[in-house]
Amino acid sequence: MMKTIQIILSVWMMLLVAACNINDLEPTLTNDKDVEISLKNLEDLQGIANGMHDRMSVTAYYGRNMQIYGEVRSDNCFANGTSGRFIPEAQMMVSPDNSNGPWEAMYAVIASANIIINADLESLTGDKQKISQIAGQAYIARAMAHFDLLRLYGQQHAGGNLGIPYIKSYTTRELTPVRSTTEENRKAIFEDIDAGLSLMTEAANPKTKQFISTYAGYALKARVALYFKEWEKAKTAAQTVVNSGKFEIAGASDFVNSWKTKNGVNSIFEIAASTTDNLGINGLQYIYRGPTYGDIEVLDNLKTIFDESDVRVAAAMIGYETIAGKQRLRNMGKYPSADFSDNIAIMRFEELVLILAEAKIELGESGALDILNLVPAKRGAILYAEATKANVLLERRKELCFEGFRFDDLARTGRDIPLVDQYRQTHGGPKYGSFKYAFPIPTVEINANSNMVQNDGYK
Repeated sequence: MMKTIQIILSVWMMLLVAACNINDLEPTLTNDKDVEISLKNLEDLQGIANGMHDRMSVTAYYGRNMQIYGEVRSDNCFANGTSGRFIPEAQMMVSPDNSNGPWEAMYAVIASANIIINADLESLTGDKQKISQIAGQAYIARAMAHFDLLRLYGQQHAGGNLGIPYIKSYTTRELTPVRSTTEENRKAIFEDIDAGLSLMTEAANPKTKQFISTYAGYALKARVALYFKEWEKAKTAAQTVVNSGKFEIAGASDFVNSWKTKNGVNSIFEIAASTTDNLGINGLQYIYRGPTYGDIEVLDNLKTIFDESDVRVAAAMIGYETIAGKQRLRNMGKYPSADFSDNIAIMRFEELVLILAEAKIELGESGALDILNLVPAKRGAILYAEATKANVLLERRKELCFEGFRFDDLARTGRDIPLVDQYRQTHGGPKYGSFKYAFPIPTVEINANSNMVQNDGYK
């Protein structure tokens, strides 16, 4: 952490001197004094917020890698080695020397959020509600990035209780932070979400879904509560979104095209992309398909769980691509455009419906079956006869495949990684609690910070 912070502190100071307009800045880590000097009005704050949202889109974070980590460490997909990408992740044997990409990307988002959170907001000129809304977005973004760091690097499913450093400011006191416990992380994440929501109003929500809204805040709260088995909290947060009347489940006839649609009826929060501003070959489209990369293939087992009538298993969604004379099973439908212009869905309404169903099942409440069946009813699939944990997890696997949820669904329910293809699943199906369920802390952080403790299995 110290090396990461020191490098980005230097970059920030150079930008502070060189930039003539706050919108040109891509701020990362700073200290309280720098923030007070650099921010004067709403426009300055919005420039920082734009950079914060943009940082979520990098390849090492939600631009590609976060989704792939959740798929290759499961029974959904495998890495074929075409370009050499994601082989260690698929083996669940990531080297500490190569685990710094997501670490740095997520802490960069946190750094931008902290600039906003630690600013003297009362002194800024401009619309006070808009200023408050941006501050709320920063709290939500900080919570999300810490939660995602915890999901990758925390020991909660790897036999320990260490989480990740929860960074709330960038001062000299926090150049060598210690790892919080997973319980401390859990509390801090919820505190940030609640703080963010308290600053935001529905009336001030952004007009596009490429920026964090109150509904994105509640969606994150539901997602985090589901992960930590806080069922009442998950139910209440999910209900806020589901009952809002602002979103719909994409219909069967619209499902394929929904992955090409920006600001769709089922979108809560998405990463922006366009024909001129995208990740190109380093994005999701290129890693899921094509002869040049196309490293991530679909395991045959996934295709077998769908009903034949289900639109989610149609050739336009999960189909075969001929590469060098061989048929390869692919994710054809999600992130489909060859010009890389598709927005990347981070939070979809369907996820919240399934969170609500699962929470109700866990709480023993009525109505869970009707809620669970809302999704398959819009997919041309056979409806469920019972509202069970197994059925809701099955529906999550069907609906959310290729979006990065599967590993965490297995981990949070205490399951081993199913070995459905001994040849292609190079991780060998680790047992729950294995050290492989957590990424190693990056070597650069271990070397730079005497307070940093490495995860078991990587020492």
